[in-house]
Amino acid sequence: MKFILEFNSYKKPAYKAGDIVLVEYWYLDEPSCDPRLHREFPYTPVKILEKLSRVSFKVSHDVPGSKIKNAPDEIVKTTDIIDLAR
Repeated sequence: MKFILEFNSYKKPAYKAGDIVLVEYWYLDEPSCDPRLHREFPYTPVKILEKLSRVSFKVSHDVPGSKIKNAPDEIVKTTDIIDLAR
């Protein structure tokens, strides 16, 4: 029984609409991206607007603490989410 309780404590968190999470901004992978941006904001907080499927979410960059508030809404997967923003 102890094994089951410990295993369940390591589950990935269930994200829902309204949560603010950290993701790596996709523009940094583009070759035309200025290398200085990697130091400024490799991770950015986003707000989950809606859950599209079991593993994908529509997110918005218009949240406090984001340096790219005017970035377009995008679709991210749970594998792109780094952690809940604190």
